[in-house]
Amino acid sequence: MINLSDKQKLTLEESTARINIWEGAVRSGKSFASILRFLKYIQEAPPGNLIAVGKTASTIKNNIVDPILELIGADGKYYVGKRELKLWGRQINLIGASDERAEGIIRGSTYSGAYVDEITLIPQSFWTMLLSRLSKADAKLFGTTNPDTPFHWFKVNYLDRQEELDLNHWKFQLEDNPSLSEAFKDSLKKEYQGLWYRRYINGEWCLAEGAVYDFFDEELHCINFNTNIATYYIVGVDYGTTNPTAFTLTGYNPTVYPNMWVEKEYYYDSLKHFRQKTDSEFANDLKEFIKDHPVKNIYIDPAAESFKVECRRSGIPNIVDAKNDVIDGIRFVSSLLTNGTLKICKSCQNLRKEFQSYSWDHKARDLGVDKPAKTNDHALDSLRYQLFTHFGQNMGEENRMSKERLQEMKRKYLGEF
Repeated sequence: MINLSDKQKLTLEESTARINIWEGAVRSGKSFASILRFLKYIQEAPPGNLIAVGKTASTIKNNIVDPILELIGADGKYYVGKRELKLWGRQINLIGASDERAEGIIRGSTYSGAYVDEITLIPQSFWTMLLSRLSKADAKLFGTTNPDTPFHWFKVNYLDRQEELDLNHWKFQLEDNPSLSEAFKDSLKKEYQGLWYRRYINGEWCLAEGAVYDFFDEELHCINFNTNIATYYIVGVDYGTTNPTAFTLTGYNPTVYPNMWVEKEYYYDSLKHFRQKTDSEFANDLKEFIKDHPVKNIYIDPAAESFKVECRRSGIPNIVDAKNDVIDGIRFVSSLLTNGTLKICKSCQNLRKEFQSYSWDHKARDLGVDKPAKTNDHALDSLRYQLFTHFGQNMGEENRMSKERLQEMKRKYLGEF
């Protein structure tokens, strides 16, 4: 017997509307139920192709393709180059919708069904076009999302208008996932604080207000000096011309606590020094900054093309373009601080100041957008670049199903439904 919660069973029975949405806390079982329902729908959908949508190709594979293939095994075929998944003779087009340009990919197409992962990360123009493409009779959409700002277009235009639309949605909490132990739930709750706790644990659609790192406490998050030997170091670089240039050096050792610590920083503000340094000077400063440290990678602001060229010309190895996903990066750094994995050495004065002064942009907030104000962020950006790019590649994995449940599903695939 498949162990589903009452909420999951309810959604399988009630998800008969044109638009069906599972929303709420992370790891709450919403993705498991929604994918299970989508698989059932594939078997009964009107003739024609279907579509599965995520923010990027990697999130589509992690959150949609891999769980489906682990469930149905040889019944599914994944064609990476074609961006297609074939199940039981049905073709599912796989589309990444990371920006407004994605809308043009599906323009003119017709689909008999859709699955959308992390809807709040999808551009509104793409979502609107997708709904217009579901023009087959009885075509249905199934999707998941974590909460965002209460002014997000998806909440205002769709979830809040459920009574007006052919739409069903269900709010999930951690207790709605029967596969989670109490110990794991307690651990997960400790990984989030502030805004992220309210959204990803309580499942609230709430505003980003005040300080970005409103929980930052020097007594908890700072150490006098590093007491551990690093297995290796990583470096983050936020490059500025009129703005400050900042480097941060983070040590990592998985066998000790804390696992990672920001050991030192470099901070040069041309306005305060009344002189802008050249790329060559900054490259020399970076060489001196990493001297005698076993640095694995140096993650640089992706927009700093001239500086990256100069670093490579100067013989600085392991230069890597940083990922600049601001909100996901902030969330990741927040989780590292909250669970105690990351500490800041007190010698990093600029970084400590920025943690306590970095704030949300109130003008953007009033428009329903989570966006930090572009001030007091240079050392923080350098830290976010390195930590999120190096360690944060598995963000979004909270939607992955447990191996145990997948094996159970293989043995009893849809038999109870």
